[in-house]
Amino acid sequence: MSGFQLYATVGIVAAVLAAAVHYVLVARRRPHPGLGLRGVRRYSLWERLVHAALGSSFLVLAATGFYASIGWGGPMSGYLLMVHTIFGAVFAVSVAAMLVTWAAGHAFAPPDGQWLRLGGCLSAAGDLPAGRFDAGDKVYFWLAAAAGLATLLSMLLSMTSLFGTTGQALLYDVHRWSALALVIATIWHAYATTLAKPGALGALVSGRVSRAWAERYHPLWGRAADRPPSE
Repeated sequence: MSGFQLYATVGIVAAVLAAAVHYVLVARRRPHPGLGLRGVRRYSLWERLVHAALGSSFLVLAATGFYASIGWGGPMSGYLLMVHTIFGAVFAVSVAAMLVTWAAGHAFAPPDGQWLRLGGCLSAAGDLPAGRFDAGDKVYFWLAAAAGLATLLSMLLSMTSLFGTTGQALLYDVHRWSALALVIATIWHAYATTLAKPGALGALVSGRVSRAWAERYHPLWGRAADRPPSE
């Protein structure tokens, strides 16, 4: 087993175990508001489509890429490489759409510092100050943006003949290590925005959450959100 195979296996397993431990020790102790009437719009149709394209292309790339790098430790070829390349193009467009759609909403603000000082994702207490996206969401967003761009650019540059054999090897290392960082961070993000916040997964389908959910997990945004006429 190569060094990368070992680190990738340990890193992915550790991310899954960290999520499981957090759920048992922290998430289950938090007060959860329940689902209730989904009267607050959290995501527009465009946002849901961007997220769906981003998530599905990422899953295919992670499965094909790490099956090759961890499974047999060699370069991809044949249909596996073709699928990886096609979905790489989808992922590139999705990352660009992600940045245009959510960059402004993930700018850091004073309440994010308070969210972190109060323990953030490690806190089992009541409401923490958070706007539409909390500080944990924002940290992940910018980390994913950096790792995603590094993964894409390193692969695009490796398709040229500008860097020679040594440069190609360096670009390949950048590609796989940045991809590994993205996978590990995304495992945590997927857990933190679904199991740790019951009801969040349904919002990616319907685009809506209950007012109690909004005020519990994102109180600064939830209290300011427009109330439907029936309330």
